[in-house]
Amino acid sequence: MLNKFKEEFKKHKLQFISTDLNGIVLETDQTLLPIEKNVDIGTIHPFFFNLSEVLNIEQEKAVFHCVQLGETVEELTVDIEIYRKEDQFLIVIENLTEHYLNYQSLAQSRNETSIDSELVLLKNHELQERERFKNEFIQNFSHELRNPLTNIIALTNILQRSKLTEEQEGILNVLKNATSDLKLMLEDILSIAMIAKGKLALNPSVFNFEQFLEFLKLTYTARAKEKGLDFSILADSAIPIYLEGDRLRLLQVLTNLCDNAIKYTEKGDVKLQVRLNQKRANTVSLRFGVQDTGLGISTENLGRIFESFEQLGRTEGAGLGLAIVKGLLQLMGSTIAIESTVEEGSHFYFDLKLNFPLYVPEIPNIDNARLKTVRKEKYSVLLVEDNEQVQTSLFKSLIESGEFFIDVVSDGALVMQEIIDSGYDIILMDVNLPNIKGDQLTKVIRSFPFKNIKNIPIVGITANSFEEQLRAYKKAGMNAVLTKPFDELELIKTMRRLLK
Repeated sequence: MLNKFKEEFKKHKLQFISTDLNGIVLETDQTLLPIEKNVDIGTIHPFFFNLSEVLNIEQEKAVFHCVQLGETVEELTVDIEIYRKEDQFLIVIENLTEHYLNYQSLAQSRNETSIDSELVLLKNHELQERERFKNEFIQNFSHELRNPLTNIIALTNILQRSKLTEEQEGILNVLKNATSDLKLMLEDILSIAMIAKGKLALNPSVFNFEQFLEFLKLTYTARAKEKGLDFSILADSAIPIYLEGDRLRLLQVLTNLCDNAIKYTEKGDVKLQVRLNQKRANTVSLRFGVQDTGLGISTENLGRIFESFEQLGRTEGAGLGLAIVKGLLQLMGSTIAIESTVEEGSHFYFDLKLNFPLYVPEIPNIDNARLKTVRKEKYSVLLVEDNEQVQTSLFKSLIESGEFFIDVVSDGALVMQEIIDSGYDIILMDVNLPNIKGDQLTKVIRSFPFKNIKNIPIVGITANSFEEQLRAYKKAGMNAVLTKPFDELELIKTMRRLLK
């Protein structure tokens, strides 16, 4: 049986040819090539031309792989063995056409896979480089904006306390609104970079949800009215008054959605709806939705609207809002969904789980009373700031509060001498100073042997906003850190808290 299979295999795969030393065919089985006896084998195929030169004098055998005997590879691809036997040649041809075709296909597939892998790596590297450049640009750009924006906010507050005509008050209100929008845009830009780097952390705390919604209602009722729109909030009465979550990031999500809805709505109304999905133990699931009667979004554009710096047919704004919403909700364990019809409007919604405290002590609102209280004796403040414009705006804000004496130092190297020579109640210190950084200077102050110096409250002022940087400044010994731009009220409240 085995011999039968061997013979069958040879019949289809092997051909034996014997020739004399001049290449004249003596005998052949014609399995693969139709060769007649007494024919010069060199006329059958150029490969066999000058057969006597294939083997040198010392050789008795030569092997040739992947020889093409035909016009194309598909016709015949063989291995050839040539033996010298005294006065004749023995040629063995093995048909391996299928084998070499499969091998070539596999090799080509591997090459293509390798090329595809290289392309993917190159594209990933390019995307990573573009993302790194974008994030660094955003970080540096936002950093450079913070000082002038801080100056504008401070000087606007100072102007507001001046005697102004009705026309001047109107101009000032436009300036304040523009400054507020610019501040929010700056925070959005920075949030994009922080989310991309994975450096944005949530800061949950207990907050009054009713007051939270009331703030949104007051803000957007006025904005909607400017465009002739109605704005309303519908909230489920079963939602607890106090909730626990990151109030600032939730506010950022909802303000972006409401801003977007008002921007793209020319007539009709905008609604913010909050529905209680589920309440269990001390956890609630809420459905937030913002619905408008605006332009609507076509199906082909739905995928684009959540990309950074993307806008659909409008030039206003930076195209950041929905990208911020998507990133923040992912951070909070939620996703944004949308239903939209062109020329009818859009409905953006998401589900969010929040905790709520079972017992909330009544906390009297003493901030306003505290702000109205003016100390008879003024505090002594050392302002350490190298930017002259920031110096001027902060100096004026603190002087006009009537509570502080202020000394100003612009060089970090002179700070210690000032502190030793003059007793200060509090220090306002920029982090980025010439000669020595503010956080390094804080460490020096905290290591001083005298309590009246080492225990002076220090408020850091910085244009850096990443959480790890702010933590590092506090770890260095700063009691509080304010991120530019901040307003006068925030600064004075922080100072009073540390001085009380």
